[in-house]
Amino acid sequence: MFTPPSLRKLQYILAVAREQHFRKAAEKLHVSQPAVSRQIRQCEDEFGFEILHRDHHFVALTKAGKSFVTDIDDILQRLDSDFSKAIIRALAINGQSGSEYVIAQSPYAPSQIRRAVLRLQRSIFGRVQLRLRILSTVEMLTALECGVIQAGITFGPIEDASVVSIPIGVDHWVAVIPASTRFAEMRTVSLEALREFPIISNGAERTHPALSRYLQKQCAARGFRFRPFAEVSSPHEAFDLVQTNHGMIFLPESVCDGLPAGIRAVRVTDLPDLETVLIHRSGHAEFIPALAERLRGFLHKGEARLHGSKSASCIGKKKK
Repeated sequence: MFTPPSLRKLQYILAVAREQHFRKAAEKLHVSQPAVSRQIRQCEDEFGFEILHRDHHFVALTKAGKSFVTDIDDILQRLDSDFSKAIIRALAINGQSGSEYVIAQSPYAPSQIRRAVLRLQRSIFGRVQLRLRILSTVEMLTALECGVIQAGITFGPIEDASVVSIPIGVDHWVAVIPASTRFAEMRTVSLEALREFPIISNGAERTHPALSRYLQKQCAARGFRFRPFAEVSSPHEAFDLVQTNHGMIFLPESVCDGLPAGIRAVRVTDLPDLETVLIHRSGHAEFIPALAERLRGFLHKGEARLHGSKSASCIGKKKK
């Protein structure tokens, strides 16, 4: 029976498999190249098979290595998900105050949500304490089931039949691209025009699988091959990669308010609008309608402001 290696060793293997380059993998892991090479050699000796073909010019997975990496990637994804669930269940056991409502927000949800919740705290909820927590959609669904949160704000579609989903707004897909490209002066762009860019994933496969499948299906229907080379877990991580000319990413337009220098967000014309939703379970029916209605109004005002603005920070400048 085999003794599992440390998680760190498995992360080394996955990093080299993804980068197909020891130096680049070492830089991403913030360790030395010899350390990565040595650890993978140790794993190969322990396992009894070669994971990688090596020569002076390239690194490639062996046939056995491809199978192994696919399985390990799946195991680590499930471990990550199970660990998050363990934390959320522990929080539920730890308990929450009966006079407190916790509302989860996707890291990609509209940036004005926090301001909206603070206004709601003062205006209609009086002594009830509202708190915000940043969670992925997958984590939200688990937290709702455990009672750790009372509601979540994210994007449709939601495929969990036990959860009620209330539409509260509409968002739009934009392509966040380097300002140095020829598309940066445009207000809109088509998927066809974006083929030249490497794609950065917003991590939706792990954080919101239903939305990820929907986006991939929409892209495929328009002949756009959606094959990301890297993942990020927040808009700020995405902006950093785009700013350093690593590629482009599809994001909701509402999180692109106040982009850093050197990047632009251009609306994608042939992707359907995103639906912003408030999700909850039926146990807080007296609280949810007021929350949904106020958030709907707040997001509607934000959408009107965005369309009325002539600022180029979000959607670029009109092409001359």
